[in-house]
Amino acid sequence: MRKTAVGSLLVLLLGAGSCTSGNGDGDEDGTEATAGEQTTCEQLLGASGVDWVKNSTKDKTGVATDSETLKSARSLFYSYAKAWSPKSSEIPMFTNSELCRVLKTAGASGNKNLSIHYGASIVPFHEKSGASEAGTATAVNADVKLVHKTARNGTAKYYVYIKCRVSGAPEGQENEVPIEGVMNDTLTGDTDTRTHMKYLLHSAGVVARSFDCKNNPTVPADPPTAVK
Repeated sequence: MRKTAVGSLLVLLLGAGSCTSGNGDGDEDGTEATAGEQTTCEQLLGASGVDWVKNSTKDKTGVATDSETLKSARSLFYSYAKAWSPKSSEIPMFTNSELCRVLKTAGASGNKNLSIHYGASIVPFHEKSGASEAGTATAVNADVKLVHKTARNGTAKYYVYIKCRVSGAPEGQENEVPIEGVMNDTLTGDTDTRTHMKYLLHSAGVVARSFDCKNNPTVPADPPTAVK
């Protein structure tokens, strides 16, 4: 996982139909750039997700430009999926990819941000649903599961797990090494779980399509009613 340095260059989080270069050709105040290319954050959040972030944050927001791309995240996930062996009893040591980090363009050295990470899960998909120390898990369908929990510091963390079968991977890989997506939000001040899960699910749909999952998992637009 690539960690974004403090004071990294930002591009403005612009919204539906907007375009940014995402290549770092700007300054810490944020820069609009060449038309025709959305940032990965804008792809993952979608138009309404971008509006949600902007409307929930009083100050102007920007996207850190040194996050990973969907292409590089897919490549890393494929390498883990293909390397997994059903004969191994060791806990895998996977790292994920930061695909999106939104923070305030003014005072970018602050810690408050909204981030989205994706990668290979060390937790098999078939772990039990329900409330536990690991969080509250809710099945969406046969291929998608949501988990919500509170970290030790009191901040909420939102997870999505997706069965994604990779060509050339061992049989059963999609169950034992699913995709894991994580959203952390200390930026918006919104504490509603359903809202966060809605936009996390949108990002999951983008990732599932980008990763070319051979089982074609169905990722709905909205979380089930069980998610409160």
